[in-house]
Amino acid sequence: MYDKCTLWILACLTLSGCTASQAGEAPGTVMEKKMAQFAPAVITADVSGLPDSERRALDAIIAAARYLDPVFLRQAYAKNPDILARLEADRRPDAALRLQYFWMMKGPWDRQDHWRPFATTVARPKGAGYYPTGMTKREFERACSKSTEAKAALQNLFTVVRRDDDGGLMAAPYSQVYAQWLEPSAGLLRRAADLTDNVTLATFLRSRAQAFLDDDYYQSDKDWMDLDSSVEVTMGPYEVYEDELFGYKAAFEVFVTVTDADASAELSRYKAGLSGWEKVLPYPDEFKPTRGRESPIRVVDLVYAAGDARTSVQTIAFNLPNDERVRKEKGAKKVLMRNVIKAKFDMIMRPLAERALVASQLPQLSADAFFNQTLFHELSHSLGPAYVKRDGQEVEVRMILGGDYSAIEECKADVMGAFLVQHEIEKGTFPKAFREQHLVSYFIGLFRSVRFGISEAHGKGAAVQINYFMENGAARWDPSSERLTVDPERLEAAVAMLLNRILVLQAQGDVKAGKELLATYGVNSAVIDGVLAQLDGVPVDLRPIYPLAGERE
Repeated sequence: MYDKCTLWILACLTLSGCTASQAGEAPGTVMEKKMAQFAPAVITADVSGLPDSERRALDAIIAAARYLDPVFLRQAYAKNPDILARLEADRRPDAALRLQYFWMMKGPWDRQDHWRPFATTVARPKGAGYYPTGMTKREFERACSKSTEAKAALQNLFTVVRRDDDGGLMAAPYSQVYAQWLEPSAGLLRRAADLTDNVTLATFLRSRAQAFLDDDYYQSDKDWMDLDSSVEVTMGPYEVYEDELFGYKAAFEVFVTVTDADASAELSRYKAGLSGWEKVLPYPDEFKPTRGRESPIRVVDLVYAAGDARTSVQTIAFNLPNDERVRKEKGAKKVLMRNVIKAKFDMIMRPLAERALVASQLPQLSADAFFNQTLFHELSHSLGPAYVKRDGQEVEVRMILGGDYSAIEECKADVMGAFLVQHEIEKGTFPKAFREQHLVSYFIGLFRSVRFGISEAHGKGAAVQINYFMENGAARWDPSSERLTVDPERLEAAVAMLLNRILVLQAQGDVKAGKELLATYGVNSAVIDGVLAQLDGVPVDLRPIYPLAGERE
């Protein structure tokens, strides 16, 4: 009997994104090319300095995290377990690769290729596994209009929408739908809490275990904000990327990490800048919100990831929680996964720039700039419009923009991060020489993100930036040399213009303007296609292997 790690590795060896007849190649060749997009990377951390109690707790936390993979698999698509069983029974030559790719994509559609099916004949539902097959937006909206209670339940972050006995729509809470996995996971979190001597870690683990059982994540989100432990664990339903129908439903994800206290303390100086940064953002003061400014920053090394955090493109940093009530009280925590950031710069960013950037600007490529753009991207998620006035009530921007929200918000965080780094250069936080390093690294880094595919929020957001900047002369593409040249002055000006456009549409809840922005700029263009054509052999992303969780190459 295979252990979990071996099954995962076999799964990663078996997926393919299209049939042989589609590709004109043998099935194995197609699948091999798909797998080659992801470079195996050992992701580990030094845990020798952990207190004994936290080392014991770490093992229990990883065990709890494993239960969230089958939960997310069903959130991504309700029929995923059936497809998985079919793939495991398949004995065709490319079956092992197809299975492996299924695990990486967490479903039968290629996230890197505009959701092209590779292990099914049906198109991916925009509502993922959160809504009934065949449900229309109009049907959902009619059900929401029946009562305030029905609307709240159906739109709740932590419910699955199902058919009732009469064929209507009803909301079923996560704690019931996924009880088979959430209950044992909660039990292991409580065991970890008993093992650790760290009071803040134990408090969070117990309150998060309770949230798994009652769907109330408010207190445990606040406890997570107060977490001060060598073991930094993020575990729960957070992002709404999977729900492209409305952007209402949160997906389960896990990041188990260990903190570098010294590096985190060094970056804590940026917390004080949040309120000042809000004031300098290029949009009207009347739209600027007030949020809590506690906003801790953690530099960590990743030990293990699961659920939504372990789909095709691996996260390098995050800014949570997303609950605007918690953000208003306490701000949000920014977590940067240093070992993953380094791996992506060395294995992807550097070879990408060597293929796509004019030789004279290659010396400006900077690992430090890549790290800081990542940091300021996450800081930017805590800034900008949070609510929109509708019928006398405050409604979250996320709810207003619906399925377009994630791509617009990721685009905003990129552009605002670039804007704020330039602001800090002007203040003297960074040396003047950092200006061109930052701008060149930021722009070329957008091509790393656009390779995720424009069906993915970060990829679509990157396409918006590239196409907008090219239109405004911020960079030039030379078809003869097949190289990009960045114009720092024009790029700096274009960053401010695009940021204003995004912030205003978010503040006004302008759904039409958001759709127009994505339709006009969030597309593949000749420049994007030209650059991507140069990148054969450069990995799109990493295929992580976590030895501290018992995984082997």
